Amino acid sequence: MSERSGIGSGIRSGFVALLRVRLGVARLLLIVVGAVLVLAGIGFVSGWRPSLTNPFGQERIDRSPPAVLRSLTDLSEYHAASAHFEVVVDLADETRFIPASLRGERTLFVGVGSVDSVVDFGKLGADAVTVSEDRRTVSVHLPAPTLSEPRVDPEHSYVVARQKGVLDRIGGFLTGSPSDDRELYVVAADRMTQAAKADGSVLTLAQRNTTGMLRGLFSALGFTTINVSYADAR
Repeated sequence: MSERSGIGSGIRSGFVALLRVRLGVARLLLIVVGAVLVLAGIGFVSGWRPSLTNPFGQERIDRSPPAVLRSLTDLSEYHAASAHFEVVVDLADETRFIPASLRGERTLFVGVGSVDSVVDFGKLGADAVTVSEDRRTVSVHLPAPTLSEPRVDPEHSYVVARQKGVLDRIGGFLTGSPSDDRELYVVAADRMTQAAKADGSVLTLAQRNTTGMLRGLFSALGFTTINVSYADAR
């Protein structure tokens, strides 16, 4: 009987120990669940929401260096008018005594851009603005408007057609180099400048707009007579 009671006592001791371990695990789980519920309640009250994201998701990282300031320029030019142009450029590269079907390239290009008319206030001298003693009359003498550098819009400019001779097509295929369109933009910009000079209306509009701007400005300052003149265009 003593041996059996010893075995029974050992079984009971092991069962009690196992039960204590399970109770300890259950208590730990209850503590963890309670902590999660508390954090969830705090998050709900404060408006925080946990986000479940893919730990292996891709992320774009921009390691580009910051922009470097090269120079500062004082802007004293008044862009008084802008002329918009659409020019057609037809360029052909030909080789003497060789048919264009064999050697040569012809490109039809449409360039879209603008040229501004500018009045440079930075060139005004000390006597450019004179005011009467009663401060009712002001006279302003300005330089003649000039044309700015043309701007060709690459988003709206396009190549309509391009024809190449057989030898040029083979050469481009072997070298893998596309056609260089920079010359097309240069020619288009030059055509826009020529058109703006030949038309002249953008320069006339610049004088009108600048005069209107100055009259509105000086009128707000209390002047009743405002005279605006321009130097002769060169």
